[in-house]
Amino acid sequence: MPNLSDRVKDQIAWAMVIVSPAMFSSNMIMSRGMAGVFPPISMAFSRWLFVGLLVFFALAIFSRANFRQVLKEYKSILFLGSLGMGLCGGPVYLAGELTTATNIGLIYSTAPLLIVLISFFSFKEPLGKGQAFGLVLGLFGVLVIMTKADLSQLIALNFNGGDLWIVLATISFSIYSLGLKYLKTSLTQIQRFAAMALGGALWHAPFVGLEVLTRGAWPPITMEILGALMVLIFISSIGAYLSYGYIVSQLGTTIAGATLYLPPVYAAVLAAIILDEQIMVYHILGGAMIFPGIWLVSRRKK
Repeated sequence: MPNLSDRVKDQIAWAMVIVSPAMFSSNMIMSRGMAGVFPPISMAFSRWLFVGLLVFFALAIFSRANFRQVLKEYKSILFLGSLGMGLCGGPVYLAGELTTATNIGLIYSTAPLLIVLISFFSFKEPLGKGQAFGLVLGLFGVLVIMTKADLSQLIALNFNGGDLWIVLATISFSIYSLGLKYLKTSLTQIQRFAAMALGGALWHAPFVGLEVLTRGAWPPITMEILGALMVLIFISSIGAYLSYGYIVSQLGTTIAGATLYLPPVYAAVLAAIILDEQIMVYHILGGAMIFPGIWLVSRRKK
């Protein structure tokens, strides 16, 4: 935006602070809203295939599609794509068939906690006492949500299958986030994103075949399915990614990171309005543990 003043650019960025989390939460709403309408693996495959093709096509128009470098980095791209778009794709939509969008949002919000935990064990990054307490508090909040604050379910290990799918996706996203940091690249962020999107589509391809064998042929392409794809492609993926990147570039990573607190809140409110979901007491109890836990873990030592 070269013709805009710095003040206007900052104002746009602050507007994105409000809009970007809503874009991220739209994926959680779609995972639940399209349950039983659009097969979950096929939905994830279609989403990332079209995202990758559209972004690469746009880059090619401006001569910024670095295909040679993509081929050089194909191993890391496929690895990251299988985590960030693969295990964070189909399993989220499988979860939408079994659990609520509110649960999906709250459990997914604990990714920053898992990133710190994995960094501590795998990369020996320091973990302060306050961070350790926040980590335990946040993870305990997840257990409260998964067991609906019922201790007997925890003792019997009686968990909702959808919640377990989201736990898997959250672990995968945490490893993916660390991979973005530690796996070096010569690609720009948008080039890498497009390549990983196609990698995620490739990861889903064999599972689409399995889904067709077990669930039957794809449903007829209706306006409802096309509308869902438009939301997933342009809002949940491209819009969310570009808006978050703009916040980082204008306001810095600290403020951008703080926006990640908001998607589960948006998801809960939108789920109540659009999907008629109820916010239960155990959601409030779990959230009251998760959000302070994330805040404690995210604090930096002076």
